[in-house]
Order: sequence, then structure tokens, then C-alpha cells
Amino acid sequence: MDRMSAAKREHPQEAQTSQEVLRRIGLRLRAVRQDRGLSLAQVADAAGLSRGFLSQVELGDASASVSSLVRLAAALGIEVTSLFEKAASPLVRHSQLTPSMLGGEGVVDYILTPADERRAQLLETHLEPGGFADTEMWTRGGELVICHVESGTLELRLEDERHVLAAGDTITFDPKRPHTWRNPSRRYKARVLWVDVPAAF
Repeated sequence: MDRMSAAKREHPQEAQTSQEVLRRIGLRLRAVRQDRGLSLAQVADAAGLSRGFLSQVELGDASASVSSLVRLAAALGIEVTSLFEKAASPLVRHSQLTPSMLGGEGVVDYILTPADERRAQLLETHLEPGGFADTEMWTRGGELVICHVESGTLELRLEDERHVLAAGDTITFDPKRPHTWRNPSRRYKARVLWVDVPAAF
């Protein structure tokens, strides 16, 4: 049984919420593509992805990695931020948080800052055991990323460096450096806070 199937069996409500998020992202991608009069093949080629995979993403049947979402947004000429719902109020209450899928596998993200706040952004990422952002390292614009592990363990790769962070550990790095991250545990979930300066999504 694969990780997604196991997650559905063990956490049916969480898996259902994640599936709904994937469906909404897929609908937005398809709507933008169709508005621009682009075919699946055109967008897939521009993003360096297969047509079949893009079709699965649009249907909500597949989760794109962080780098794939960035490439898709660039191919469509949109900001990655436009794919996710955000709170309009400056007050973001915990009870009103909705999950976002900013890329990866076994990963659910919550945007904790207001939609119009671009100076900085706070994200909370929940990782299933073995959950990861991307199998490849990527870069993005921005000045600074602060990563704080609330619970569990996070393995962060920065170019040829490898850092394993435990609960309470914090690392600061330049997002223009190639990087990726994962939960190295096979048994325990991880919860991580990210501060992006300026906002990344």
C-alpha cells in the first residue's frame, strides 16, 4: 500500500481535506490554461512535465512538487500565490485555517499570514512520515527563509550541505541557494514553521 493510501486509511478526514485542496488547485490550473487558450501539451512542454501528469494534476488525482508548481505557474504566466485561497482579514484565526498544498508528497501547508501581506509570510507545514517537498533541489527569489521545527524531525538539504533539525531547532538560509527538505522519520509526523521574507506564496 502506498503512502497516500495508508494516509487515507489512518486519517480519513485529513486525506479527504487534502484531496479537496488538490481538486481546487487542479480546477484553477485548468481554468487559467483554458482562459489563455493553451492545450495540455503546450503547458506541459513549457513546464517540462508530461501531458499525462499535468492532466492528473488538473483532475486533482496527483500532487505536484514545489518545483513543478513553480514551473507550471511560470508556463501560465501567473504567480504561484494565485493557486491558493487566502484569508482576506489581517486576523487569521486558527479555527478558520484551510489547508493548502504548496507542493510535495505527504505535506499539508497552512498559510498563517493575511493574503495581502507581502513583506513576510508565516507558513505551518505538516509532514507525514517520509513526507517531502521535492526529490530535486530548487531555488526561488526572496531574501531570507527562517525554518523552525515545532515537532518531529526535518532534514534540510542546502546544496551539498545536509542539516537534520529536531524539535526546537531553527535554521536561516537564502532561498536562492538550491534546497529541498523532508521528514526523515518512518514513524513520526513533523510540524515546521517557515518565515519567508518577502512572502513566497
